[in-house]
Amino acid sequence: MSTSLNQEYNQYSQPSSTIILPISNNPYFLCNILADNAREYIMLSNHSFFGLFDVIYAFILAIVLGFMNQTTITYSISIAMIIIWIWLKLNIVKEESILSIRDVGIQVKTIYMNGRSVSKFIDKSKISDIIINEGITMLQVKFYMAIIVDGQDRMVVVFEHLLPKLNILLQVYRGTRYVIFNEIEENSDIDGYSHSIHSYDINS
Repeated sequence: MSTSLNQEYNQYSQPSSTIILPISNNPYFLCNILADNAREYIMLSNHSFFGLFDVIYAFILAIVLGFMNQTTITYSISIAMIIIWIWLKLNIVKEESILSIRDVGIQVKTIYMNGRSVSKFIDKSKISDIIINEGITMLQVKFYMAIIVDGQDRMVVVFEHLLPKLNILLQVYRGTRYVIFNEIEENSDIDGYSHSIHSYDINS
């Protein structure tokens, strides 16, 4: 985080309003209204540390250890499988957020299970536009929110790993544009913000 953004964030470190939207079987969506000119949106992953994949992985590992000849190669394969499993688990995305402060800029941040965080600050003067776009794959259409930065060929994608559905992205999009470009939020205002946001099923 840049010095200027850090100073601004410390000034608004106590949210004046926090909206928490828990969604059954989906990531949590949180909105911290830090001030009239500062807002933070957070997506928390609901990915459990252990799942069906881990059961299958453990079963394969048990087969390797129990039914194959106990050789150096067998132990090497087992150790390699354990290391790969740990690496995959520690690199699961735990949280993604976007913090916007008027006249300062935007910070996009990703936090992993191992505690590592990666953040990118975009100065207000370099923000050309904030958009919602769609990416088409062979199986489905994915909507994503992106920040167009002057002088850069690649857009900065918000919630790049968790990729919430369009109804959630619209809330973040409107709120972020309100802070950065001072645009009027459709169907919501600061005083009645909690009444304008509903609990959305991200997978609907």
